[in-house]
Amino acid sequence: MARSHYRRPSALVVLGAMVLDELLGDPTNRWHPVRWFGIGVDRLEGRVYADSRASGVVLWSLALVPSVVLPPLLRPGGRIVETLGLWLTFGGRSLVREAEVLAALLEAGDLPGARIRLGNLVGRDTAELDPEEIVRAAIESLAENTTDAVLGPLWWYAVGGLSGALAFRSSNTLDAMVGHQNRRYQNFGYFSAKVDDLAVMPAAILGVIVSWLGARSEQRRRIGHLIALAPQHPSLNAGLIEAAFAGALGVNLGGMNHYRGQAVSTPRLGGGSPPDVRALHTASRLARQVFWRSALVTALAIIAGS
Repeated sequence: MARSHYRRPSALVVLGAMVLDELLGDPTNRWHPVRWFGIGVDRLEGRVYADSRASGVVLWSLALVPSVVLPPLLRPGGRIVETLGLWLTFGGRSLVREAEVLAALLEAGDLPGARIRLGNLVGRDTAELDPEEIVRAAIESLAENTTDAVLGPLWWYAVGGLSGALAFRSSNTLDAMVGHQNRRYQNFGYFSAKVDDLAVMPAAILGVIVSWLGARSEQRRRIGHLIALAPQHPSLNAGLIEAAFAGALGVNLGGMNHYRGQAVSTPRLGGGSPPDVRALHTASRLARQVFWRSALVTALAIIAGS
């Protein structure tokens, strides 16, 4: 019988990759594989683009080939190489670092600098936001990106090993590149956007669960109440995790946002006070707690399934 190229997920790989992310963060130089992936997608798009959903399926299929091909090639490197591979799908420490830098700018009274820096976290228009809206945008992005940066790779590693984590990261990046509701990508990026929605959903649910488990009784009641409002959000996944963060932090999230001048309304989540810089610091700590709780849950699930 031919030897399978699939390697069972490892709890030690999960914890090792988390430690690397905590200590080193997400590599930001030109050698990062996500950068190479983006360059590859740009070239593929130039070859297969057409204003049709079928062409978008072709792009997605070709873009995910490396996530299937690479793990068997890396297998001789053992669990160390697998740990490095999983680490490269994470972006948790870098996400929290951006929030901390933004908080420092606001505390220093550098509103123009904070508006510019916020552009690293959000896609909405930032040029006219006041400090309160900057903090709200940052917390919402911090919440939503916990699923993209850590929880998604964790979940799909547990399901499909390193190929699963790489496929999630590739699909998520592809959605960020072509999954836009504009004239060029409305059809071409449709499939990538829908697949990413489905792939992120389990991670968003995991985030809600670990947020609820780590909360006090009053926070749990708020989270339970706000989760019911999540379907009103334009993105159900974002609504779920933002509701969890709003309930745990006791602040108001949601409201009117603008993207390239177009207004988009999201449901008001909270019932508490508007978020301030202290809430942003607390949200950063909460995000790290969610990362580690999710990693521990994932590791325990892998052990239990062994």
